[in-house]
Parts: sequence; structure tokens; C-alpha cells
Amino acid sequence: MHYLDTIDGAGLKPVKIDKHGPAYSINDVRDYVIKEILIDNYFSRRNNKMTTDAQLAIDKTEKVTEEFSKSLDKFFAIEERFIERSKKASGSVRDAADKMASGLSKIEKTANFDRLEVFVVLLERAAAAMSSLSDLEKSGKLEKIANAIK
Repeated sequence: MHYLDTIDGAGLKPVKIDKHGPAYSINDVRDYVIKEILIDNYFSRRNNKMTTDAQLAIDKTEKVTEEFSKSLDKFFAIEERFIERSKKASGSVRDAADKMASGLSKIEKTANFDRLEVFVVLLERAAAAMSSLSDLEKSGKLEKIANAIK
């Protein structure tokens, strides 16, 4: 005797049923299998089942491949946009750097730094003088000095 999980039951009767389920006679199972093989039902059913399973697998694979292809296309589109924007930003940075270099070059050519230094010294003296005058005015001495000069 042998326990089987599933059997079609086409003419196959269990010898006994216990807590493990139905038990079949080995001879009955062999006869059943031989009969199924001889009339080609077993292989036809298996072939049909395998064909159906294979087609389902093919369909699922094609669907997943299609979805992956869509995602890949989106990724490539994003990459192209990124490349375009990077080129524009790089070009803008280069243009700004060129303009700044050109502007600095013009300033160096037109500015007389020796005269600029003299002007800075004179401005510093003027600022110090203005500060002194402000202090004199606050103390009231500026008006006395102005009257004395007149």
C-alpha cells in the first residue's frame, strides 16, 4: 500500500482511509498509470498543462520586459534632459567667466593704479579731517576758530 496526496480517481479506489488520508494498492496505482500512458491521456494532459504554463510564463516575461523597457526609456529621457541642462549650465558658467575676465582686463588697462593710490590716501586724509572737524564742532571750538579766521 502507498499513500498519495492526489489522484484523479478515475476508477482508482482506496484500499483504506486512515488519519493520513486514503491509501491505494501499489498494483492498482501501477495499473492506473500504465493504462493512462497507453491511452496517451497522461502525456496529453501533461503536455497541455506544460504548454499552458509555458505560455503563461512567456506572457509574464513579455509583460515584465515591456514594463522594464518603458522604465528604461524614461530613464534615458531623464538622462538626455540632464545632459542638455548640464551643457547649458556649463556654457553659462564659461560665458560669465569670460565676461568677468574681459571686464577685469579692461579695468586693468584703463585704471591708473598709481593715481588710484594717491586718491585713496587723499580720501583717507579728508576723512580724518572731517572727523576732526566734527569733534571740534561738538565741543563748540569750530565756531570760535571760524570767527578767528574771518
